Amino acid sequence: MKRAVISDIHSNLEAFDAVLVDMKNQGIEDIICLGDLVGYGPNPIECIDKMMNLDFSQKVCLLGNHDQATLFDPDGFNTVAEQAIFWTREVLETARDRNAQERWQFLGELPRYYRDKEFLFVHGSPRNPLNEYVFAEDIHELEKMEKLFAIIPQYCFQGHTHVPGIFTEDLNYYAFADLEDHCFELGQQKLMINVGSVGQSRDRDPRACYVIIDSEKGYIEYRRVEYDIDITHNKICAIPDLADFLAERIKLGK
Repeated sequence: MKRAVISDIHSNLEAFDAVLVDMKNQGIEDIICLGDLVGYGPNPIECIDKMMNLDFSQKVCLLGNHDQATLFDPDGFNTVAEQAIFWTREVLETARDRNAQERWQFLGELPRYYRDKEFLFVHGSPRNPLNEYVFAEDIHELEKMEKLFAIIPQYCFQGHTHVPGIFTEDLNYYAFADLEDHCFELGQQKLMINVGSVGQSRDRDPRACYVIIDSEKGYIEYRRVEYDIDITHNKICAIPDLADFLAERIKLGK
């Protein structure tokens, strides 16, 4: 069985569509989204609708901090992110199509975590599924890492930072560029696996990123997918309430 784990779509329809095409080509049966369907990007309605209507053997979608902020308040967000959330909320509130209420209900019912045997799936971290960041440099924060790994059943998949990479229980960190053939074995050691971002990469590689879990072969594979960034870039620039910075950063991947 092959499962795809995606995160941080952030209303980027072009990236989302490209990743879904790649999943089909890879024979994906199940999909797990770690949250942040919305925020930053220009197509919140289309991305929510697409997630609601995906046809896989199993589909799980979690709540991200931008999803929650759209439902409630963007507490602690910077000005650019906050402005994007207010715009996203207005777009959803003023929609008058037959799915308008269903979108709010879908977002409001998203769970904060999902566990399947030895696999835990969260948006942020195993300790704080919604909001805690785990950055590469945290590998040197012994107390933090010990507490996080103590919570994990065996493997934890997370997003939130938009930076793909793998943390091991013996305090090593493997960035995407460090991985031979972009794969990593699921061995006996506990792992925290950041799956990167579909819609707003931040590891200086502008391609969309997601992970495939191949349970039969016992490894994960990172996939990087090209998409038409110019289309998304131009859409953002055409919306006054979305900062041009958001358009530029998807081209730079940071």
